[in-house]
Amino acid sequence: MTKHADWHIITGGPSTGKTTLQMELAKLGYETVEEAARLEIDDAIAKGLTAEERREDEKRFQDDVVQRRVELEAAVPRQKTVFLDRGMQDSLAYYRYYNFPIEDWIMNLVDQTRYGLVFLMEPLGFYKKDYARTEVLEFNDYITELLFEAYKEYGMKPVRVPAVSVEARLKIVLEHLKKYETKRKPKV
Repeated sequence: MTKHADWHIITGGPSTGKTTLQMELAKLGYETVEEAARLEIDDAIAKGLTAEERREDEKRFQDDVVQRRVELEAAVPRQKTVFLDRGMQDSLAYYRYYNFPIEDWIMNLVDQTRYGLVFLMEPLGFYKKDYARTEVLEFNDYITELLFEAYKEYGMKPVRVPAVSVEARLKIVLEHLKKYETKRKPKV
C-alpha cells in the first residue's frame, strides 16, 4: 500500500469550490495539483472537441482520468505537503455512480493508495455551468455521498467542509492540517 501522508485531497462534486480553495492554498505557498478530469477536457478542447464530445464515451473518459491521475501523482513531490484536486478513491465513486465495471488495474490503484487528510466540499446549493461541466445540480448530492463512502471504505475519514465562505473553508482546512501535522511530529 502506498500511503501519502503529506498529500491531502480536496474532493466534492462539480461546482463545490474545490478549485477556489486550491487557489487560496496556493496563495499561502502550498503545492497544489489540478483535477485530472478538467485537464482531460482541456486537452480535448485544444483539439477542437467540446466537453460533451469528449465525454460521449463516459467509460473511456473515466479510464483516461484515472490514467491522468496516475501521471499527475507520479510528479508530486514526496515528503512535502501537497493538496490534490481529487484522489484515486474519487474514481471509485464515479465508477459506482455510472455503474461501470471496475477493471483490475483501476481497482489495484484504488486499493493501494491512501492519503493524509481528505476534505469533502459540501454542495454550495447552486451549480455554475462552465465549459468543462456536463453534470446537473442534482448530481452533486448523490456524488457527494458516494465520495464520502469511497474514502471511508479505505480507512480515511473525510472532513466535511460546509457550504460557507471561502475564508471559512480555508480556516477549516488549515485548522485540520495543523492538528494533523502536530500529531505526526515525533515526540522528543
